[in-house]
Amino acid sequence: MLDFYFSLPLWASAALVLLFSLVISVGSHRLVQWIFRHAPLPDMKDTKLADAVMGVVASFIGIMLAFSAVQVWQDYGTADRAVAQEAAAISELYRDMAVYGDETQTPRASVKAYVHAVLDDEWPRLAHGEPGPKAAAALIDLFKEVATIQPKTSRDEVIYGEIFKKLNEVSQYRRERMIASQAALPALFWIVVVIGSCILVGYTFVYPPTLQHSLIIAGLGVSMGLIFMFILDVDHPFAGRYSVDNGEIAGLLPLFDQIAAEATPIVPQRPT
Repeated sequence: MLDFYFSLPLWASAALVLLFSLVISVGSHRLVQWIFRHAPLPDMKDTKLADAVMGVVASFIGIMLAFSAVQVWQDYGTADRAVAQEAAAISELYRDMAVYGDETQTPRASVKAYVHAVLDDEWPRLAHGEPGPKAAAALIDLFKEVATIQPKTSRDEVIYGEIFKKLNEVSQYRRERMIASQAALPALFWIVVVIGSCILVGYTFVYPPTLQHSLIIAGLGVSMGLIFMFILDVDHPFAGRYSVDNGEIAGLLPLFDQIAAEATPIVPQRPT
């Protein structure tokens, strides 16, 4: 169901959510009023009581939705930040390897293989919170390749320490990215807010089916629908139209070529 929703363009998903909200709020109100059309109209005391109780329920649901919207936005920011930090750590790792010397040719190739595995295999799986087995295997191979390096001078030892430090950071930020991909509001939240919203709409059944009341109920339904749409779109950081972009990691590949070109010594040509 979510895959179908995320596959829709923004205008279509917005129209779907708003139409559903209007059908539930205004449609159910009109339906109940039609079913009980022969029943006596509620008096002013009943309407005021419904207003008071509905205000309490609306405050409760509004607080839950507000906190949930803040939470999903923070989770989205955490996922975006983890990707940026991982990309920065990979670029620094590759640059340190290039500075170290030709002994890191094979580990540098492993870095490229890891980036390709993240983009081609792992990134599509993040929408479902699943790790990529190829990326995990490439990271293990990268650790093995770095472990084979044998520093020969004090300079090599210093740079080698930085290489392992950056490699550990890559592993750490990848783990944070995976945790962020699994962030989602629990099912209990949706149960509570859906039932609470139904109760809130139910209190509107005491209002007569006038145009003014229909507009008020429609505004209530649309407002709640918009908040639900925002939470749905942001609740899964790596899925949907507003998913975290992989541009930070994809931009590493041309950067690797640039670093390799800068690290290649220029041999002066002899005058002819």
